[in-house]
Amino acid sequence: MAEDEKLFELFTESCLEQLRGIEAAVLDLETAGASAFRTKVEAVFRAAHTIKGDAGALGLPPLSTLCHAVESVLAATRDGVLPVTPGLIGELLAAFDAIKDMAVHATTAQTRDIAPALARLTALLPTAADQTTPAPPILPPAPTPHPETPPASGQECPPRGETPAGETDDRIRALSIPAAELDILVDRVGELGIAQARLASLSLRRGDLELRDVAEEVERLAGLLRDQVLGLRMLPIKVSFPKYRRLVRDTCATLGREAELVLAGENTELDKAVIEQLNTPCIHLLRNAVDHGIEPPDVREALGKPRRGTITLSARQDGNDVVIVIADDGAGIDVDKLRRKAEAAGLVDPAREMAPEEAVELIFLPGLSAADAVGTVSGRGVGMDAVREGIAALRGRIEVASVPGFGASFTIRLPVSLAIIDCLEVRCGPETYFLHLDYVEECLELPDRLDPRDGRGVMDLRGQAMPLVWLRHFLGLAPARTGQAHVVAVRQGERRAGIVVDAVIGRKQAVLKHLGKALGKVEGVLGGTVTESGDMALVVDVPGLLRAALAESEQARALPATVASGRGQPPASREAPHAARPHRG
Repeated sequence: MAEDEKLFELFTESCLEQLRGIEAAVLDLETAGASAFRTKVEAVFRAAHTIKGDAGALGLPPLSTLCHAVESVLAATRDGVLPVTPGLIGELLAAFDAIKDMAVHATTAQTRDIAPALARLTALLPTAADQTTPAPPILPPAPTPHPETPPASGQECPPRGETPAGETDDRIRALSIPAAELDILVDRVGELGIAQARLASLSLRRGDLELRDVAEEVERLAGLLRDQVLGLRMLPIKVSFPKYRRLVRDTCATLGREAELVLAGENTELDKAVIEQLNTPCIHLLRNAVDHGIEPPDVREALGKPRRGTITLSARQDGNDVVIVIADDGAGIDVDKLRRKAEAAGLVDPAREMAPEEAVELIFLPGLSAADAVGTVSGRGVGMDAVREGIAALRGRIEVASVPGFGASFTIRLPVSLAIIDCLEVRCGPETYFLHLDYVEECLELPDRLDPRDGRGVMDLRGQAMPLVWLRHFLGLAPARTGQAHVVAVRQGERRAGIVVDAVIGRKQAVLKHLGKALGKVEGVLGGTVTESGDMALVVDVPGLLRAALAESEQARALPATVASGRGQPPASREAPHAARPHRG
């Protein structure tokens, strides 16, 4: 029984490998030129033929029969008997969806009812009478033995790693490893790095030169191992991109639009965890691009645009980040309409002045939609809010830009990897905390006589006022009695703020560990990590901390003036800024 399960598992992996680029190949049939058309058909044909042979060998007649019917349609298409139409492409995509589902659930594929799918496929053929009887399963031919002939005199031996002609190379060159096992391996490598840091700290404290040499060698090897293991989790983003072409095509068919998805930068690499979690935001943005961005074909033609719109999905690496841009050449975002709907919903004060760049950000407000009515694709006001939350969960950010009449673009900036992050280690009281280094700009000493008001304040930084947030106040710790406090200047986009801590320890690498379902999402906390001493420390979510501090400040300002004056203290924002001194540590 275990052997049968293993056999089905190998069959599923083989089928998914064959189907990996099948959607892109089928969609290419619509736009392929005469020279490339036959090559595209043959690529799809080979996938169906291979799966048919494997299914026949494994005793799965329904799957083999369905693949044979797909072969018949492809053969008619290749020979020019059956023209390529949107209906044909839709039926082929539906058939391969069924094939994929049967391959994933191979143990139950023997009882699958494929009669409706067969009927739709055979109806496409000009003469369907001879197409209903499937051909017998095609088994792979037995390998033909080759005589082992030694190299001729004077002939060079093949380089190491290559197989001489006529010989068989039995070495296994690739292995399939479950993703969960790879995640565990990354976690163990991170813990190894923590143990190495503890070893290095111990060698310095004891002053043992021999121990220090061992610690340095372990550090070198641990770094090489970490880079190698993290590289295994890196995948080209093209593993996810091709399915979006199908998404755009189906959405256009539903809404009566015409649009082409153009992909660029598909070889840009991302952590597999980022690629998995990026799927939902990309789906929302692409569907919105079709629904809200691309105009109906007649409208585009009246505006002097091509009837068929263009949506671009591109990716590129920028330092330690990956930048993904989703843009369209549609109508753009109607900022005035968005503002009116936000005011009508009570989400924006009508008296508030707002620049166009700020007004376009209203699209991310929960419960707000630019659609006039609720449809099958959008209109409920939850999509863009979910997009921003999903990007924030990946420690990324999203920016929107729009030119009315010419289109809109959404730029997503994400870290390449989520497993190990560079941090700035700081201390508040007896505990240490970690701040993501991507947000840190500089470290300063807190000016004298600058006391917090409800954990907030303002200081002067080279002629500009910078708001301050006391980390002690945010964490609910008692105020420090003595000692020089320090300010970590952080920036998110165009906004800058300072986080006040007791001491700045230095730059460290942290292996991020999530808090778990019991604690859930804690505002201002990204996760936890293990320190060199073996203790647990929190990794501070800098954007979340600033958002929480801003929300608390707005609530304080909303209190009645009588309550505020009863405290006997002016609001922190009204306090005169103090000059900053450079950090000496």
